[in-house]
This record gives sequence, C-alpha cells and structure tokens, in this order.
Amino acid sequence: MTDSSPSSSAADDAESRRLILIVDDEPSVRAMVHASIRVRGSRYSVVEAGNATEAVAQARQHQPDLVLLDVALPDHDGFWVCETLKSAPETAHITVIMLTAMGLPSDREKAEEAGADGYIVKPFSPRALLEELDRRLP
Repeated sequence: MTDSSPSSSAADDAESRRLILIVDDEPSVRAMVHASIRVRGSRYSVVEAGNATEAVAQARQHQPDLVLLDVALPDHDGFWVCETLKSAPETAHITVIMLTAMGLPSDREKAEEAGADGYIVKPFSPRALLEELDRRLP
C-alpha cells in the first residue's frame, strides 16, 4: 500500500529536485540568479552563500549537486572555494561552475586549474544559464 498523502508527495518532490548552491557576495546578483532558476522550480532547489567561508560550510552541510560560484568574494576568492571543495573527498564530486564578470582567458585557466567544471561570464543570459544547468544536471 502506498502513501498518497499530500505531505508525502511534497517531501518526495523536494527530494527529487537537484540542489544548487549560489555563491555571490552581492545579494542582488544572488536574487537574479535565484529568479532565473525559479523558472524550473519543480526541478531545482536553491541554497545561498554570501562569502567563501559560508560557501564551503553550506557545501559540506547540504551536499549540493552544483555550485554557481563568483570569483570576487570578500574573504577568499572563488578559486580558493573551488580548490577547497575539489580537494576534499566529501565535496570533490560537486559540480562547480564559475559565474563571474572576470572573462579573461587567464581567469578561465585559473578556474580550470582550481578544478572548475564550467565557466559562465556575467552578464549572463538566464536562458543560457538554465541550458547549462539542464545539461549538467540531467
């Protein structure tokens, strides 16, 4: 016999969503990224962090499927966050996409060296962001 109560269904829906951690020190940028992702609300859920230390703690606690990570953060840069996550066994599996205004080839190289799985330059198209998320989180 299956439980078809609304609370069970809501819990199943929440568990089936892919979790994304948005890391940016600008609340307005986090809000814009969150709003872009909200279009796929049934597919993704979101947690947020405003600095590098909080990002690492949130990643360890919530084990997101993907991190959207700014480079310019107040306490450590996003490259440090990426290296920290990718070097720890409990977080190495997390997909990290840099989402930053830093678009020079040397910035992309530094992200690759830190272990980033992708790189999106701001300003970004919400549609392109969703396509990247859908591609990375099938």
